[in-house]
Amino acid sequence: MRVVMIHAIAESIPPVNTAFGEVFPETEVVNLLDEGLFLDFDDHITPALRRRMSGLICYGAEHGANAVGLACSVYAPVVDSACDLVDVPVVSSYGPVVEEALDRGRRVGVIASVPATIRDAEYYLRRSATARNVDLEVYPALAEDLIPVIRTEGITGLERRLVEEVEKLAPEVDLVVLGQFSFAAAYSQVAAKAPVPVLSAPHSSARLLKKLIAQ
Repeated sequence: MRVVMIHAIAESIPPVNTAFGEVFPETEVVNLLDEGLFLDFDDHITPALRRRMSGLICYGAEHGANAVGLACSVYAPVVDSACDLVDVPVVSSYGPVVEEALDRGRRVGVIASVPATIRDAEYYLRRSATARNVDLEVYPALAEDLIPVIRTEGITGLERRLVEEVEKLAPEVDLVVLGQFSFAAAYSQVAAKAPVPVLSAPHSSARLLKKLIAQ
């Protein structure tokens, strides 16, 4: 079994490997990295970027993937159209964790370092909540320093900053979603210290992809 995961930043690869190692160790994970997906993104998906992401999804499906997952949170909208281009399951970074979040509570905090991630995460949470016919309150936390912190201070710095953001959200929420795959590198440490449940997108994706491939 093979899962192809598509990345826009290198920092999201180790969390994916960790999550699949814990949740779905029997699969072979192939990581495709295109840093231009991040460098060329300017708060919206251009037609050229949509074609590039769709091409990577097709590439993965054509080279032995039993399923394709996106680790690039801002590219989640491409999945809706790309699903029609391949004959294997394709999941966004949001879909799995959104469903798990709504299973756990109705007041959901979302931490992200990019405004588009906050916007898109809230959109997908509200879309799923509407489909379920449930009330939802979203509490966004934009922390634009998180990627620079990962690059300058490593996992220790990321853990510190994420715990700070979770603690700010905790009085208002039932749980917190770490909105970007790269944040999951500190997931176990943050979850152990957090006063509310915390969900990691790569772990949610690994669980769903395992289920989809089994089907």
